[in-house]
Amino acid sequence: MLLTVKRLLGQQCRLQVSGEERISLVKSLVSEQLNVPANQQTLLFRGKVLEGEHRLSDYPIGPESILYLVIKKPEQVYLEELSKPAPVQHHSVWYQLSQVLKKHFRTSDAVRVLERVLNDYYRDLGQLSLENIEELAGCILNVEEEPVTTDELPDQESQPKAQVSKIMKEQATQTEP
Repeated sequence: MLLTVKRLLGQQCRLQVSGEERISLVKSLVSEQLNVPANQQTLLFRGKVLEGEHRLSDYPIGPESILYLVIKKPEQVYLEELSKPAPVQHHSVWYQLSQVLKKHFRTSDAVRVLERVLNDYYRDLGQLSLENIEELAGCILNVEEEPVTTDELPDQESQPKAQVSKIMKEQATQTEP
């Protein structure tokens, strides 16, 4: 059957698929043609979200049907993945931050804080120039010292807040999120 997948911005593609194909395969075909990562796609048919593990034949989709594509922001994708019981990398900075936030805030507040941190992170990352990245890489690659442990941190009570903040920022640049 021939399907049309339309984005809200007018871009579209046509796919030749069988009714027995899984929605996840349709998403991967859309990904190839429209350059939208499959995990950022939501496919809709007659206002209903098409689930990835289902087949096209599970829905009343026929030849010449039109599916609509909604694209999620990368931050939304990450937050949705956090809420799923799927295996998560426990060493991930974002995972660890979400766990700390869950302990100290209501779930809705923790999600809002995590969204804000993610937005700020990606905004600031987008503002880095090639020169900034080269400077950062040079500092990281040329340093032959051992990483600072918490035992080696200066006594925070005896230092002004600005110096403590500077130390924390320097250490944050030494780890990857």
